[in-house]
Amino acid sequence: MADEFPGSTDEEFNRREAMGAFSHEIRTPLTSIRMVLELAKREATGDSLVLDAELAQMLHTSVDDLQALADDLQEASRIERGRTAFSRGPCDLLAAYEAAAEMVQPKVQLEGPLPPSIDGPWDAGRLVRALAGFAESANRVGDGSGVVRVGSDVADSRAVITMSSGEPGGKLKPIAADVSFGFFRSRMFVLAMGGDVSWDRRERYFSVRVDLPRE
Repeated sequence: MADEFPGSTDEEFNRREAMGAFSHEIRTPLTSIRMVLELAKREATGDSLVLDAELAQMLHTSVDDLQALADDLQEASRIERGRTAFSRGPCDLLAAYEAAAEMVQPKVQLEGPLPPSIDGPWDAGRLVRALAGFAESANRVGDGSGVVRVGSDVADSRAVITMSSGEPGGKLKPIAADVSFGFFRSRMFVLAMGGDVSWDRRERYFSVRVDLPRE
């Protein structure tokens, strides 16, 4: 890995932090569900519950969030055990990038030159989700401005996408659970496609480099 993208190859460490991220994130929808139930009880008599339209929507959203987290964890487990097949493409890099950019809007805006339209042996659906996950994580532990800068570099044997938020400076900081479970899931996708992920984290700065094989 390049010095400016030290990353971490300690898989046990990454696994622990991924589980820490999942444990943290699952609390948000659970807390919302508990709050909805408490409010519904206040509006009711006896043991019944009364859900108005707003509470019902909150409940549906929280359940959907729980389901998405459970699905992500199950998929990660299957990949780790070698029980998930990945498509070998072809996948167009530009199309995957544009789909990821659309997926993260309006919370995150991707800025920078568009990557080239080239085909690679990548699983299109998972590459889109991986790029979206990295963009959200960069914004989350970078400067949180909602703008993520993107760059790309293509050679005969590989294609590279970089995403960064904030300005570099200060000492390196380790990756941690606060980067989100989506980051670790996205990294797992890229590794399963034969690629590599490295990163540089500092105070209010985060940059991730995604190396994808072209052969």
